[in-house]
Amino acid sequence: HDGTYPDDKWPSDAVLLSEEETAEYWLVAPPAGKKLGVLSGKPAWVDIPPPSRSELITNSERARQRLLIHADKITSDWRTELALDEISSDDREKLSAWMAYKREVKSVSADDAIAPDFAWPPQPAE
Repeated sequence: HDGTYPDDKWPSDAVLLSEEETAEYWLVAPPAGKKLGVLSGKPAWVDIPPPSRSELITNSERARQRLLIHADKITSDWRTELALDEISSDDREKLSAWMAYKREVKSVSADDAIAPDFAWPPQPAE
């Protein structure tokens, strides 16, 4: 063993690795789409399971929030100018386009957002 455990504390189910196994798996980045797992009691690269529906929905909701926060940052000054009635017609049009974009993003359903071919609505010009 590698000295991580004293001899009297060594786990009963521990399996010693060969030098070849150690070189292949110890502190080595896994291939794309794989993770370190166990097959027949030995280390092996195994497929990363696809995300669950719940994970996909959580990820899409995070993406939605990032898009909405970005839109709010872009439009913040324009909204202030609008409230003060000091907005230019060009900036009013940009603000209107970004607000329409936000409505589109908010209207995307969870089922749509996790579809394999889904793409978020395109952002307006800044």
